[in-house]
Amino acid sequence: MILCAHQPVYLPSIHLFNKISLCDGLVLLGHSQFAKQSWHQRNQIRAGHGRILLTVPVSQHNKFGQSLKNALIASDHWKRKHLRSIREGYARRPYFDDYFPQIEWIIRQPQPNLAALNNALLVQFLQWFGLAPKIYYSEDYDIQAHKTAMLIQLCHLTGANSYVSNEGARAYLDEGMFKQNNIRHYWQDFSHPVYNQGRDFIPNLSAIDILFNLGPASGKVIRDCGRLVRSAL
Repeated sequence: MILCAHQPVYLPSIHLFNKISLCDGLVLLGHSQFAKQSWHQRNQIRAGHGRILLTVPVSQHNKFGQSLKNALIASDHWKRKHLRSIREGYARRPYFDDYFPQIEWIIRQPQPNLAALNNALLVQFLQWFGLAPKIYYSEDYDIQAHKTAMLIQLCHLTGANSYVSNEGARAYLDEGMFKQNNIRHYWQDFSHPVYNQGRDFIPNLSAIDILFNLGPASGKVIRDCGRLVRSAL
């Protein structure tokens, strides 16, 4: 089994979904520490000829070092603003009416924490993109290790014999540890697809952008924009 892992992020981008498409299993790292002003709580969408940042407020009162599964959403006022911004940015796109009502429903639901909100959106997007990895939640396990050792532990816990990392992991990943543990390691070789947005193309937006613009064709575009590259070690 080929495995990948990722921290729950808000309204994820195409990059993440391509990595998931290359794998059989996905571990959602809800036990990871919440980082303020990170993709954990925010993402970018289209706004006219530019982009805007949508941020979910998280309570920080006496919560230093809290995990994503313990990060409480501070209020509900942001929901109206986010939904209005999404509607204003995409209401005229061809597939807006096909997907917005369900996105709105998920965002409006009361969620126990930030990880739960992010995971609910991600699971729905996976279904729309035709992706069906086996999903694991890190909080269901006793995860003691960190960085590469944690990824090795996740492979052992899930029975995976291969693991996929994106380029951002190069700063901390120890490829040799995978070889020492008889686990094949791959890098995600990703190239952002260019598709019709109705105006000048803007990359690296939330995956809602490709959904509203391409609809059912989104899944194939996402699967085709990356590949596995075997680690040199």
